[in-house]
Amino acid sequence: MAAIPAASRTPEASHGWAVRLVRLALPCLAALAVSACTGGSAKNRYLFAEKLWTDGKFSAAVGEFEKVVQKDPNGKLGQQALYRAAMTQSLYLRQYDEALRKFRLFSEKTRDPELAWEALRQVGEVLFSKTDQYEAAIQHYRALLKQRPHSAEAPEFQFRIARSQFFLWQFDEALGSYREIEKKYPRTPWAEKAALEQGVTLYTRGEHLPGSKGAATETYQEALDAYSRFLKRYPASSLVPQAQFGMASCLEEMDQLDAAYHQYEALLSTYPSPNVIKIKLTRIKQRQMQRSR
Repeated sequence: MAAIPAASRTPEASHGWAVRLVRLALPCLAALAVSACTGGSAKNRYLFAEKLWTDGKFSAAVGEFEKVVQKDPNGKLGQQALYRAAMTQSLYLRQYDEALRKFRLFSEKTRDPELAWEALRQVGEVLFSKTDQYEAAIQHYRALLKQRPHSAEAPEFQFRIARSQFFLWQFDEALGSYREIEKKYPRTPWAEKAALEQGVTLYTRGEHLPGSKGAATETYQEALDAYSRFLKRYPASSLVPQAQFGMASCLEEMDQLDAAYHQYEALLSTYPSPNVIKIKLTRIKQRQMQRSR
């Protein structure tokens, strides 16, 4: 059968994701080997669906996978077809509502708890990464954390909860979630990311504060402090340029233009987008010239 392509995931999880997908394909291979378990018609349709999928005819492949599910709804081959249809609709057809329905149905039908878990992970992927359904993503990931609080994916799930809260402008809740990650998972890459995101969250909250410049300045100072803490804790992190850029942005918003200029200038050789730095330097120069008039 054709290999199932990996879903869009974070770099930290990509290897484990590929391994799980290989494992997921094993029941299908077993089902094909023992045709008596399914019946020839379902088997032939499955093989035809895989041929269509290999040829890039994803919509037609999904149609054939669905026919396999109808013929073998409770068998291994039917369940594998259900999952394959869901993955194809999620990855290639952007049919997210149907993908969600199939992933959830698969998680209920399969007797393998690991495969059920993988399907529920995919539900979270669609809610968080594909459709921006952040309220639903928060509830889904909380349910997964309750189900397996000590799973290897727990830090990532907690991080996605925090990011969802951030996207919903629930800044206080997001900060609490990021701090919880640092406390519960201090030796993971997610703690490092959570430390940086606290600065990002505080800076963004400053941008959204209405009216009072004083309140915004206070929040930018909190963000500056958060970025400084990050640099002290993770001086060798690949995220250091982002934290330094965040500090420069805070200084700029606080009208500390000389300090901001020097901070940006120091990033010219290290920041991933040097043109952004050049634009920032030009704008600060313009503001300084206007002040001097």
